[in-house]
Amino acid sequence: MGYKKLILLFTLFAALAAKAQENKFAVADSTAEQLYNAGDWKQMIVFGNKAIADSVDFPGLRFKIGYAYMITGNYKAAIEQFDQVLSNNSANFTARLYAYYCNTYLNNDLGASYNAGKLDTATRRSLKLSPFGLIDAELESGLKLPNNSQRDNGFFERIGLSNRLSWRLQLDQSFMFFSQNIFRSLFYDKDADKYLSGKTDRQTEYFVKAQFGVSQQLNVIGSYHYIYTTYRGSVNNSNLGLLGIKYSGRFVDLQADVNFGRLINNTLKQYNTRLNFYPLGNLNLYTTSRASVLNLSGTNSFIYNQALGFKAFNKTWLETSVTFGNQDDYLDADGLYVYNSIDPTKFKCGETVFYQLNAHALLNLNYIYEKKADIYRSVNYNQNSVTLGMIWKF
Repeated sequence: MGYKKLILLFTLFAALAAKAQENKFAVADSTAEQLYNAGDWKQMIVFGNKAIADSVDFPGLRFKIGYAYMITGNYKAAIEQFDQVLSNNSANFTARLYAYYCNTYLNNDLGASYNAGKLDTATRRSLKLSPFGLIDAELESGLKLPNNSQRDNGFFERIGLSNRLSWRLQLDQSFMFFSQNIFRSLFYDKDADKYLSGKTDRQTEYFVKAQFGVSQQLNVIGSYHYIYTTYRGSVNNSNLGLLGIKYSGRFVDLQADVNFGRLINNTLKQYNTRLNFYPLGNLNLYTTSRASVLNLSGTNSFIYNQALGFKAFNKTWLETSVTFGNQDDYLDADGLYVYNSIDPTKFKCGETVFYQLNAHALLNLNYIYEKKADIYRSVNYNQNSVTLGMIWKF
């Protein structure tokens, strides 16, 4: 008889708990609907997060929170909420479309493409994506001004193109050219069989990077960089590769990768970790921290880069960066930029201005100050560089 009473009490308590939980869900759903319809987005976010903390969680609530985050410009947080909706129902058309837009606003082309691939054909057509899979084209032209009587000005040009090979696969390609006259008193040129006072350092380069979206949050990265160098009668063919993985979270993006290969006469390995932090969930404020260990023919160097970017005015962003460490043969931007000039850089800092000219064109002006070491003389000197670039979004 005692056991029957216990079972009856347990059943009664369970029914009351279920009823209470059901009432909590109903109240939460009703309140969220009122806030959503009223467009009270800040209160919608506060209420929704508190409800989830109180174990009241369902896809409709997540969608409304995500939409409120998107409207208020926190695209990172919005993506997290839409992902929760899609994990319950991957066919939710509206959540998928909004996730596409949020990734686009964050310049995450592969994340946007991943979501676009899961939309129907008519919707993808309405997004006006390039029929050839083109994403963007880039142009850069730079001038390097060394404060050294034995170094002439350096010139750098780059043209790049990004395109979508599939909804999960993105390919970036660049062609680059660099030249600089090097003056040095009386060095022997074996080809000319005489002593000369100057030579030109010329480099022609090709770079290709592939990114594959395992999921919206996880990407696998691979790149290859070929460099054809001529200097003092010598010709060198350098081949460099990179393998890495990148994870996109609510406030941060994390990446780990390794560069490897042979650069002129040196065997190179470079291990990198990078953290991008978006405290507001958008590009109005962000930081990038990158730590690298460069092993150059058995010699290790530690290099650290820190950047801070923010939206200063309407259509205008500023980004400040500083790099510490011996940057002799240092590789940056997933292996795109290779700092293998004649003289190694010991310190670097710079400022970049981005200006959104229109819906397609983004202009950028970059200034860099470098402290460099002359490899032929025991002197240091300063170098100032200016680069003008444009990105055209298709």
